[in-house]
Amino acid sequence: MFRLAPLFPFLLPLCAIASPLTVYDQTDLGGIGTPIPLRYSIYGDSEIPNGLNDRISSFRLEAGHMAVFSDLGSGLGPGRSYIAHQEDLIVSALPEELDNAVSFIRLVPWRSTNKKGTGGDLSDEPSVDASWYYRWSRDVGEGQALGEREYVPMSWGAGGARDEALPDYLAMDQVTHLLGFNESDNCFDQSGQYGDPKLCNVPTAVDFYKNLQKVGLRLGSPATREEGAQNTNGWLNQFMTQAEAADVRIDFVALHWYDWESQPKANPTVPASQIFRRFKRYLSNAYHRHRRPLWITEFNANINRATDIQNEFLQLALPYLESIGYVERYAYFQPLTGTGDFFENGQLTSTGEIYRDQVSTLAYTPNKMPSIWESQDVGSVGLPGTTVHADGTFTVCGSGSGIGGIADEFHYMYAPLTGDGSIIVHVDAILQRGDSKAGLMIRETLDTGSKHASMLLTEDGQARFEHRSSMNGSTGATIKSILSGSYWLKLERQGDVITGSYSNDAENWTTLSEQTITLSEEVHVGLAVSSQNDTNFCDTIFKSLSLSSVSNDSDNDQLPDQWELNFFKNLTTSEGGTGNYDGDSNTDFEEYIVGTDPTDPRSFFSSTPTNADNGFLEITFPGVAGLTYTLEVSNDLSPGSWNAVNSISPNSDGIQMLNYTHPDSPGALFGRIKAEN
Repeated sequence: MFRLAPLFPFLLPLCAIASPLTVYDQTDLGGIGTPIPLRYSIYGDSEIPNGLNDRISSFRLEAGHMAVFSDLGSGLGPGRSYIAHQEDLIVSALPEELDNAVSFIRLVPWRSTNKKGTGGDLSDEPSVDASWYYRWSRDVGEGQALGEREYVPMSWGAGGARDEALPDYLAMDQVTHLLGFNESDNCFDQSGQYGDPKLCNVPTAVDFYKNLQKVGLRLGSPATREEGAQNTNGWLNQFMTQAEAADVRIDFVALHWYDWESQPKANPTVPASQIFRRFKRYLSNAYHRHRRPLWITEFNANINRATDIQNEFLQLALPYLESIGYVERYAYFQPLTGTGDFFENGQLTSTGEIYRDQVSTLAYTPNKMPSIWESQDVGSVGLPGTTVHADGTFTVCGSGSGIGGIADEFHYMYAPLTGDGSIIVHVDAILQRGDSKAGLMIRETLDTGSKHASMLLTEDGQARFEHRSSMNGSTGATIKSILSGSYWLKLERQGDVITGSYSNDAENWTTLSEQTITLSEEVHVGLAVSSQNDTNFCDTIFKSLSLSSVSNDSDNDQLPDQWELNFFKNLTTSEGGTGNYDGDSNTDFEEYIVGTDPTDPRSFFSSTPTNADNGFLEITFPGVAGLTYTLEVSNDLSPGSWNAVNSISPNSDGIQMLNYTHPDSPGALFGRIKAEN
């Protein structure tokens, strides 16, 4: 028997939740709390326990599960899918359309899957190390098999959305997602050619598609050809507009892309970099138009292009797809012409090896910003910007007329900085639109004409140190042409002196400029992106962001001044570090040590046993880079009986795991996690 011991203050209890989902009839988990048992069928109307039909206002969902809510017992009408990926999800208040209106619940286990997949089951071929696959069809047997790779069914056409098809999806107890129609925008081929009226008729497609909501899975839009998705008034845009007007839930957008716009039959030999640029812009347009995660379920450089071009394109595209925050999954489509295919004579080709060797990252991560960072547009931008965060990588997308002149328009992800400090970031990729700029900024206020100093890059290889020394004054710039590609940027503030530097390895720095600018003690510092054009976006991938402050603990309360200002906006709220501002189980000082948010009662250090059997103990917990976590065990909880058996010092924030195998398999074993700064 294994037991997990609670220990306060730094060693937190490990406990199991009675049900994966608990719903409440008041906001903030108040009122009646009703557990919803895990089952693969649907809770509709009166089947929702404890009479809570149309009476749910908040809920807690246990890590490793997905819940789909709708306001009609059939699953139709306004709805949302909620995912508790690696930690519990608490929704303190349902959106207005679902508050006291939930009449449909489906609760299923969530499977953690990487981005890279395949079209078709390739398990009989040499491995390309993909995590998921689909077959352009639905198969109940595959949807019930817990294999190494996740199976995703597809409706394909109208037949897969009729009532008689829905029991197939409900029987697939290992499935969480459902792809929609296949190229229903094509009136002469694929699913769009069938029916009377044909499925390519947008109102017809919407009417059939909405039926898929009844199965309570995470739903993908119809996957259209690039001409159907590219144009502002294209088929996909019409479908999404009409579906949203009819309260049809669509959780992600599926796309196909083969670079047909470049006329590849007439232009088979072109630089892969040009193909890649068109691909990036296609994805950017789709994301900003529909503001949903993207699945690219078919793509290649085009059937008319040779293997060497396909390979060069993949070598550019695959790392980008893994890094860009708004792409959730992708699956390369083999031309099956002998050029750009994965296999030949039972062996991997060069294309297959490139695909296999691409290390894939998690497909789904909650877009949860680290607590000290905020994100907003500065100035009257033409298109609202966004920031997507996934496991330490930030995709910042900004429009705006530009950074420069006497006023700025851009998207800004920022945090407060008091006194001296520095910020460093790796600019991994910039999707350029004209004279786009992206990089670091120290800014006195969020006014358009504020004083600032910025260290910026452009995709065509310029490093730019730009600064405005007076409110609404002109902008000065120091410009250096450097090699294009991936670079690190650094801004340092020491008194009134601000220094901008760049590096290709984060070790050897080149100073571009040093300027004296009188700024207030408290400033904003962060990531700035502008397309320099109000009609489109610049999408930039930032990694390894580091913000440091040299401000002291002036009030001697064991809490750095910068940390207190980030969370409390003053140095007095924390009561010498012994206070508990958010009323959770940790003091403010304890929350500083373990890296949680002292203003959010839902943010506290906790851990979960994932395996405890036959002498083996495994525990997962949210970890913070820079801390050391130690697993300690005891047979009887007596003083002095705790022994350290395993430890980890994470390089990045996220869910961590520690385990231990006891050599003697004792009758009882207790475990606890110790966090140290």
